[in-house]
Amino acid sequence: MGITTNPVNTAGGSERDSCDFERLRHARDRSLGFPIGQYTQPAPMVFTRDGHNVFLGDMYRGRSAFLVCGGPSLTSHDLTLLNSRGVLTMAVNNAATIVRPNLWCSVDDPGNFSDAIWYDAGITKFVPFCHMEKTFTVRSPHGELMDSTDKVGDMPAVFGFRRNEAFVAEQFLTEDTFNWGNHGNRHDALGNKGSRSVMYVAIRLLHYLGIRTIYLIGCDFKMQADAQNYAFQQDRTSASVRGNNDSYRIMNDRFTALLSHFEQAGLKIYNCTPESGLKPFPRMSYEEAIEAATALIPKRINTEGMYDRKSQQKKTQSRVPKPSVPTVAVDTSACLTGLPEMTLVVPIDEHKIGHFRESWRTWAYVKPWISQLPILILRHPKIDESAITEVLGSEHKARMDVMQVDDSLPHAWERSKVIDIPGHIDTEWYWMLEPSAVATSKLDWIAPPVFERDETNREPVFMACNWRYTKPADTYARLDAWADGVDLFHDYPPLSWPIREGADRIEHDAISSWSFLANTSWAREIASVVDREAPIIEHSTFMLFCAERQRNRFSRIPMKRFGWDHSFGWDVKKIRNRCQEVLAAK
Repeated sequence: MGITTNPVNTAGGSERDSCDFERLRHARDRSLGFPIGQYTQPAPMVFTRDGHNVFLGDMYRGRSAFLVCGGPSLTSHDLTLLNSRGVLTMAVNNAATIVRPNLWCSVDDPGNFSDAIWYDAGITKFVPFCHMEKTFTVRSPHGELMDSTDKVGDMPAVFGFRRNEAFVAEQFLTEDTFNWGNHGNRHDALGNKGSRSVMYVAIRLLHYLGIRTIYLIGCDFKMQADAQNYAFQQDRTSASVRGNNDSYRIMNDRFTALLSHFEQAGLKIYNCTPESGLKPFPRMSYEEAIEAATALIPKRINTEGMYDRKSQQKKTQSRVPKPSVPTVAVDTSACLTGLPEMTLVVPIDEHKIGHFRESWRTWAYVKPWISQLPILILRHPKIDESAITEVLGSEHKARMDVMQVDDSLPHAWERSKVIDIPGHIDTEWYWMLEPSAVATSKLDWIAPPVFERDETNREPVFMACNWRYTKPADTYARLDAWADGVDLFHDYPPLSWPIREGADRIEHDAISSWSFLANTSWAREIASVVDREAPIIEHSTFMLFCAERQRNRFSRIPMKRFGWDHSFGWDVKKIRNRCQEVLAAK
């Protein structure tokens, strides 16, 4: 028997059973998707040209993205803002000829889309798996359309996905394949027949990639006969216009049905398209969306000292060792418009849980970057931890640490803020947020330059809102008497504050407030010298005194300029009314 020099079943050979591979790639009925459940090993969703599974799930965990559609309103925006650091873009179809996106998605024949997209290695492309071996369209030297000699699978950064053609809202985000609407012969549970769109796949794909906030632009959702219906050159027949408008009607129905499922999955979608015909999603201006997407990116990048961090740390190291107490887990990527890393500290006693329940809604909506901060809750024993988790939401629980105050000691609540909190902080700064503070606008939270060294090379140690008096009138005299016996203050003379005759308060041009920021190393240094005799009546007044007595640099924070306010005192009703005004504005 002779030996063949052409063995059968060679890798990639034609002898592979096509039926097996059809079943492998489509599993059950190719028109249907089915919920994959909570498998330890995720179901294959994205594939290379050769059918190898590539896991990209949660690649952009928790981040936002702009979904760029091709409506004519797209060109009404300043699209250069999409090139900003922190902005992730996905375009569909030929919208990628107007905006060069990071990601791109299509469902129709590859020949419908510009070769500038296919050849661009800087765009990660997602296409139906069956398109890998198809050609696309190029133009001849004479401007005529012709088939390419290359195939889709030859192009850089191309991944395939499998589609299904049966829309089921309940399993849209959990299917083993990507739904793109309904086949023309199939009705959905809403009574709508047919209607397919790349937008379904784009939203599902972004969610699969970990995106949890989507901003829609170029999503006009309406066409007119004899009008420019795209942001790029493209004519449409009257029949096509009617078909698209009917599809937009059906998509409005389906996205309305999906809203509760998106909310349950933590997926938020905002329509930033002016006068859009897509109704289910809340509106947001394009500029506000850009601001929210870039909130974590420094406005001004300073790389000084980054290659010499150990030497820099030695220079700024506290004179006392860091207490060996539990610390809050820190996401080192979290920063706010050029600010240093910080922890949010919220003191909640039995009087303030109602304030916090009202005000937190405004912070989560108006300044969404707050969810990126580690959170330390200073909890009064009368407050159950579950009540706090209920207000913050389960998504913040992983970032939250809780410290309970021993309320049996005199002034324990205020003393704990000074003595105990710095030892629980593992970031450069911490922000003590008064629960009655209400976020009122999307303005920059605070200007980064206030954290920089001054002309004498001094770093700031403390910042607070304007509060031009201190009560009672003998507060600083008692603090000076205490500080005279502490080595930390020996090199600095007592403070001199003017007191009007008969006044019950000290009038001064300084700062003191419930809400403030402190440099953690400096605060630990202060905490290390505080004893039981220290007259701590109100913690921020005490910290202000320490900064003043040491002649340290500190700053005022104009609250309303940066979009927040806490001028409501103890009145929960006033806080609730103000919160409703802020939320109604959205």
